[in-house]
Amino acid sequence: MIRRVVVIDDDAAVLESLDALFTTAGYEVYAFGSANAFLARLDTLPPACIVTDLRMPDMDGLTLVTRLKRELHLAWPVVVISGHADVAQAVSAMQAGAVDFLVKPFPPQRLLAIVNACLLTFAAGSVDPTSAMDHRYSTLSARERQVVELLISGGSSKTAALALGISPRTVDVFRGKILRKMDVTNIAALSTAIATVSVDLRGPSKTT
Repeated sequence: MIRRVVVIDDDAAVLESLDALFTTAGYEVYAFGSANAFLARLDTLPPACIVTDLRMPDMDGLTLVTRLKRELHLAWPVVVISGHADVAQAVSAMQAGAVDFLVKPFPPQRLLAIVNACLLTFAAGSVDPTSAMDHRYSTLSARERQVVELLISGGSSKTAALALGISPRTVDVFRGKILRKMDVTNIAALSTAIATVSVDLRGPSKTT
């Protein structure tokens, strides 16, 4: 499996930290302080997983992902990270072609696990974030899907329980299962993931 990663972040301290994280984990690392600096070297780089910050001067992470996927048709997997939990931007990044979106701070091992999974998929010849989310969503039961719709619309465990005729404790159990199955850590990340699920698979939400 390829063990190479491109890291892009305008914050020198974060860039150094990510470089050290991946180097220690045995990756060949290419670090850049801007999207433009990376693009200037792109033709000379071997295939890798790209980890890019979202908010950067000159060219932000969303613009970079869009250019890589829609203009350059680059198949390399891209993971976007950000210090701001903006669900709309996260959804945009995923729809543009990013494989995953992480909000800082995040556990280093989680980023390593995501990059490793991305490279395994890339090595197998397919990197399709929408298909990945569709697959995860397909593992949810009908009741779990009902709970999802209520939670991502802003409902609490108590209001979801009232709507479904179950106890808040049962909703919390469902919540834990849903987060594990969708491979996310919180409801904001779940909202981002669900927004990328195909309409045909998700269909209209039903709570009765």
